[in-house]
Amino acid sequence: MGYGRFAPFVISAALAGASPAMAQTYEPPPASAALLENINFEDAVPVDEDYRAEFKRCDEENVFRGNTLSGWRKCSGDKNNVEALLRLEDGAIYFESKLALDLDGSWLSWNSPGLADLRATWFQWPRTCSDAERDSEGVCQKEQVDSEHVPFIVIPIAGPQSLRKEFQDKTGVSKGDFGVIIYKDKWVPGFVADGGPYNKLGEASAAALAALGEDRCRRHNDEGFCDRYRDASIEKDVITIIFPGSRRDDLTAENVVATICAEAKERLGLTGAPICGD
Repeated sequence: MGYGRFAPFVISAALAGASPAMAQTYEPPPASAALLENINFEDAVPVDEDYRAEFKRCDEENVFRGNTLSGWRKCSGDKNNVEALLRLEDGAIYFESKLALDLDGSWLSWNSPGLADLRATWFQWPRTCSDAERDSEGVCQKEQVDSEHVPFIVIPIAGPQSLRKEFQDKTGVSKGDFGVIIYKDKWVPGFVADGGPYNKLGEASAAALAALGEDRCRRHNDEGFCDRYRDASIEKDVITIIFPGSRRDDLTAENVVATICAEAKERLGLTGAPICGD
């Protein structure tokens, strides 16, 4: 009982440790109802409504935990739109938000990066590069997770020492954990491979957005790599589900997609993702 959208989910202020004014009724996006039918929202609990409210405050005021954000770190120009941050009955973390584009590890980030594009990703493949293949900082391109070709999830990890681990501490989610991203009637498996600013929630690789039908590539070069993207988020209604502690030590660039596809199907009963061969 209480699965999918059969009943609205009331976020209890008492469970969330927040003031009564912050209680809300949560209903998942209607377009994703069929993909969420195996989730029991009645037994879900808020992770921390005070913490979720900080993302909303940043959207409106560009302030997070008392810190005023400026430049590209502001939220107002690309709002988080975090409508829910829940712990499901099996321990999975569920949040609804925007979905921004992360290009770290891609061809573009190595050859013509923008201001926020990094060559290295937080998660890295097993070390296989020789010393000659590494740059002056010891970084090798093929050990990074390629945003253009691998669907991955980004979580908040960067910022002041007191805030950079807040998402991890509250959710138990960390580097390498498996998950899925759902938008409308499409889903894509992913795993936590990169990190972003502490005040931003809802971000994924170029491959993930493309698999959701929201390809941001605007031009491929002669080598077949995307060298021009439209840097625009999916503004809202994106669901991300991550399973804390699900990381495996045997992940490689060759087996990662098949592995996370199998996990998504087993844990959520999802099918119909072209990237999984369905």
